Amino acid sequence: MLVLLLAQFLVAPDARSMQTVRKIFEGTPPKDTLACEIQTMVPRLGFSLIHWSGFNLNIPAKQLILDGAAPEIALAIEVTPKGGQPVYLGERFTVQKILAGQTLPKGAAISYTGGYYVGPGEYRVRLFAGDSRNLECRKDWNIKVKAGKIPPRMEPNQVTAVGEERWRGLTKDAPANRLTVILEAAPLSPRRSMVRLSSYDRSVLLTSLVTLLDQTKATAASVIAVDPRNRKIIYQTDNFTPRELGRLARAVAGVNLGVVSLETLRGPNATAFMETVLATAQDPAAKSDAVVFLGPVWGWQGRVTPKIRELAQTLPSPHYLGLTRFPGLPDNLVAQVVKSANGRVKQLLTPADFAKALEKVVPAAK
Repeated sequence: MLVLLLAQFLVAPDARSMQTVRKIFEGTPPKDTLACEIQTMVPRLGFSLIHWSGFNLNIPAKQLILDGAAPEIALAIEVTPKGGQPVYLGERFTVQKILAGQTLPKGAAISYTGGYYVGPGEYRVRLFAGDSRNLECRKDWNIKVKAGKIPPRMEPNQVTAVGEERWRGLTKDAPANRLTVILEAAPLSPRRSMVRLSSYDRSVLLTSLVTLLDQTKATAASVIAVDPRNRKIIYQTDNFTPRELGRLARAVAGVNLGVVSLETLRGPNATAFMETVLATAQDPAAKSDAVVFLGPVWGWQGRVTPKIRELAQTLPSPHYLGLTRFPGLPDNLVAQVVKSANGRVKQLLTPADFAKALEKVVPAAK
């Protein structure tokens, strides 16, 4: 089974493709001529504190392979808030062709996972999947998003594509509030076969970072990203901006989990590396209202030395937000450092845990 994880793009009202997309959903839809299975997903809150909903589309591969070639697949999605106007999203992709002499295993299928962001409200969703031979399948369903106790970051009845929530930068119209964030670039759970951080791990780390900055109404931020496995500082800035977010994303994507170099093995151990990180954080921390360690809880073992304790004591309002998939307070080296400075240690098992922890970092109204 080939799995495609693609983000749909918003169809702009003035785009030439808008008329084509609208026609797909007008009138009486024809009978399905492309055998497919469409599994819908209930909306769920992510660490971006935005509700995501979506679908899995499965198409038997034998329908798509013709004489070694594969047709182009087009998707069109209509999401209509109750009492509002529809929003259209689209995507195109081509399945890799089968080479001469290759055969498909029995039951092979193309699986596509797609989705979109929605604010609180009720929505009607219609999905169209078709190919360049005019074969198609469809499905309609309804979703409901409750605001709950956590204030969502999208307004009611709003729809947007994944990626269109791109971070727009630090708050400019709030009281001065500077943070120093030390981000641990590591997987949420250890997996032996990993060579690079997965797209899911990278997404959780980066969306958690920008959500932290947004929800605390930070007006300035220093960010230090560390790779504790290879004991490297991979990124540092005292002026975090949307452009810097892109540079950070590239640094995180470049972390190598598959090989530990001889330089790393011969270099400082985890405890000595923590001393280096804390020393690096001294200058930005001195100008900050709080210092936040953010990252997975399973790694970074070591012990608190007198030097670490001394450096930790200088950190203003230290916090550790530990991302985890299993219950239990983190007790790694980062947690011990923060505790030694009388800071707060919180596990983030769910987005709700994250939202609650953010309330304690820096009060939104100082």
